[in-house]
Amino acid sequence: MGAVVSQSRNVFPTFLTVNTAGGFGNLLFPFVPLSLLNPSNPNLGLVQRGTLNLLDPNTSLADHIANINLLASAGGLLAGASGVEATLPSRTQKAPEAHHYSLSFEQRFGRDTFFSVAYVGTQGSNLPRFSTPNLGTNAVSLIRNLDIELQGPGRFQPQFFGIAIAPGTRISRGDPAVPGGPGQEFIGGRPVPGVGGIQFFETTGSSRYDAMQLELRGRLRGQLQYRVGYTLSKSVDDVSDVFDLAGSSARPQNSLTFEGERAASNFDARHRFAFHAVYDFPRFADGAARLVFNNLQIAGTGQFQTGQPFTVNSIFDVNLDGNLTDRLNTTEGITVTGDRRQPLRLTTTNLASLRALVGEDGQVGRNTFRAGNFLDMNLAFIKSFRFSDAKTLIFRTEIFNFINRANFGIPVRYLEAPGFGQATSTITPGRRVQFQLKYSF
Repeated sequence: MGAVVSQSRNVFPTFLTVNTAGGFGNLLFPFVPLSLLNPSNPNLGLVQRGTLNLLDPNTSLADHIANINLLASAGGLLAGASGVEATLPSRTQKAPEAHHYSLSFEQRFGRDTFFSVAYVGTQGSNLPRFSTPNLGTNAVSLIRNLDIELQGPGRFQPQFFGIAIAPGTRISRGDPAVPGGPGQEFIGGRPVPGVGGIQFFETTGSSRYDAMQLELRGRLRGQLQYRVGYTLSKSVDDVSDVFDLAGSSARPQNSLTFEGERAASNFDARHRFAFHAVYDFPRFADGAARLVFNNLQIAGTGQFQTGQPFTVNSIFDVNLDGNLTDRLNTTEGITVTGDRRQPLRLTTTNLASLRALVGEDGQVGRNTFRAGNFLDMNLAFIKSFRFSDAKTLIFRTEIFNFINRANFGIPVRYLEAPGFGQATSTITPGRRVQFQLKYSF
């Protein structure tokens, strides 16, 4: 994982990430509208002329940082809204560890039947994760007014006047009991002002896996070979990967507390059943049965498992921490349908009632919901024609997903998105038939 950090386009001081929140509108508030600003704009003096992303060597790094912070601070009136950002490893890095343990018992019944039961466990510690201890990269925009400027016949250009403030910033209520006392003002902000969003690579995650595994295998009358397995398991962790997975964000909702992160792993499958079997037809002496069934095999495989956990997030930065990782505050207003294609359905039109109050964390934990279950069944027919001991013609037909079942992926999990709660993709293809002809000599 060291390569991930060292090769990032956000590692200080090899790379200097600049966030010019609000553009010149944030510098010249309230006279200039908020805008998008390219850091390579020559008026900023950051980038060497004639290049796209090389810092101007005529200005010291300290002065560059001061200018960036000034630009994102309304001319010095506020703490920098974003400014300079970096990806850094934490000071203490520990090697990830995993402790594995198991206990199994196996019993033989008759000559060809075996049954086993086992307990398998794993505990992981010092697992890698990313966090943002100085809050995230997104500034919070406060719009004061909107002007529509005519740009020609039938063309209007909206202009937003306001200010971009640092994540974590709050507006004080003032003291209404003191006549003429201080009014509203900005308070809070980043834990370390003057520095933007610092993304830390750290080894503070942990996990635990516990499973009971049952297996039955054997042979019946020399013709049917089979193996059947069932696993009842539970995997929990506070981060399943350092990168975003389909079911949830890799970064926590709140990097300062990590509350609500301990939950079912993204890959947790509480129940899992799998089998495979091969049946050899008996030999017939003569007739049509001999032509059809002699040297004919049928093979089958199948697996079933419960759905993958996922998290419902909001597209808004509700807790104002600069990260779009906010979860629900309540599940009242969402119905778990049991439908694999649409696991969740909204029963309210007031989406704000499902979110936390602005500036607060959602109370619903990570990976609270589950997608539809998974079932896959495959068949194969193998017919051999023996011309001699050294010459054989084999015809094989394979049918994948022969029940033609649609196994849906994670549904749309962003609360405000169109189609929320509905799956828009499948994780396995439909029925497929494959033929194979092989001649051995």
